[in-house]
Amino acid sequence: MSWLSRLTPRTTGNRASQAATLSSPLTADPETCLMVFKNHWRQVSWILEKQEPSLSTGDELSAIRNHTDQMLCLLAEEHPIDHSSMGPILELVVKENILVQLVQWHLNQGLDPDSHIALLKLFEMLIGQSHQSLLCHKAVLQPLLSLLKVCAEINCNIPAIEGSLVLLLNQVCVSMVKDPPILELFFYTPTEQGPTNMLIFSLLVPFIHRDGVIGQQARDALLLVMATSASNPAVAKYIAENSYFCPVLATGLSALYSSLPRKIEVRGDDWHALRREDWIGVSSLVLFMNSLEFCNAVIQVSHPLVKNQLVDYVHNGFLVPVLGPALHKTSAEEMITSTAYLDLFLRSITETALLKAFLRFILLHRHDNETILNTLTTRINSGARLCMVSLSLFKTLLSLNCEDFMLQLVLRHPERHPQATVDVEGVQLSNDSHQESNDTCNQKSLNTFILYPTCLKLIHASALMVSDDQKQAPEATDNFHANNTFSL
Repeated sequence: MSWLSRLTPRTTGNRASQAATLSSPLTADPETCLMVFKNHWRQVSWILEKQEPSLSTGDELSAIRNHTDQMLCLLAEEHPIDHSSMGPILELVVKENILVQLVQWHLNQGLDPDSHIALLKLFEMLIGQSHQSLLCHKAVLQPLLSLLKVCAEINCNIPAIEGSLVLLLNQVCVSMVKDPPILELFFYTPTEQGPTNMLIFSLLVPFIHRDGVIGQQARDALLLVMATSASNPAVAKYIAENSYFCPVLATGLSALYSSLPRKIEVRGDDWHALRREDWIGVSSLVLFMNSLEFCNAVIQVSHPLVKNQLVDYVHNGFLVPVLGPALHKTSAEEMITSTAYLDLFLRSITETALLKAFLRFILLHRHDNETILNTLTTRINSGARLCMVSLSLFKTLLSLNCEDFMLQLVLRHPERHPQATVDVEGVQLSNDSHQESNDTCNQKSLNTFILYPTCLKLIHASALMVSDDQKQAPEATDNFHANNTFSL
């Protein structure tokens, strides 16, 4: 599936409930709207000018909230005079640093949860509904960064605050896509409290593996950042070298995998692979698949620095330490389940770089001195269910059309047929036909051999020429193949 096709501004849910609390002013001419805005600001200014914000009464706090709601609704609904000019309300906001004063007053007052949520919702509404580009103005960007800085410092886990915060960050990332230079403003603009260090990015990372709407909005927002930063080496370098994005994303897969069911409830004797209808009702597997698909999407759109680091972390932080041991469990049910999971993962991945990481793991990684491929191959001779699931996995692997896999599984080990010889041109020569005419399996193997590339036929013919010597030293052939390993 294409994750990018789902990236749209969130216009339902929180936005709908917010619309019920923010009364939208009636449409009027710009002069009337400006006059109403100034009247609200005059009322707010009178309270803000008090020397001790902490002494403000509950009525004054409620008045500021009501006036601020009306002011920001007027600002959001304002249309610019033309493409190069600000509207009169935005011009006043920038000139008098109105948002800076409002946010600073709330910070000095001390943010209680209600005020915190109200400010986050106001900025989300302002950025999401405005008809003008607001974040390019320092008078809007600075107070927003100050508010986000507080969110990072208090590390509040109140669900309502988290939901409002992620929705606001999502809207900011949507604005970045519409106006890419905004990304650099967030990256380079410091607040009065210090440098932001890509604050919006750092706030989103903890929600990568979160379940539900919050997690989905956070992943959508991060993917928009990745896509926007793909052409910005400085931001990509920061993400790769100074953030925990890649290790959190990759190692998070390990934690999610550990919560997956160890046994699969099958629906019939012919079951051999996990289909969407099999796992869509398993919440832990749905969460894992969401994160895996997100990894795939990040690799699709991100800068090469981020892409390469994420692939390495997936290989070294998930496949080797977690999936490797899982595939070697002693219980038949656990072997069936882990093999079915691997098959499902491979069928869900579309990006070549991530597929190569999985294939490298299968072909080259050794667990207890055995490659994963050898382990999987031996299971074809196991019980019916494990055999069917393993064959389904091999069908998926063959469908990838990977030359390295074909070489390791099919072409690297030609079957030994004592009664048959093949010349270097690939033409079948004499057989003890009276003994082997009914050996269907042998005949099919020979027919397959005819399809081998010429270079491998030469190798096989050379091996057959020294077969008498190898009878006395049977390990020689195995050593020959072991010393001719191909890698991805």
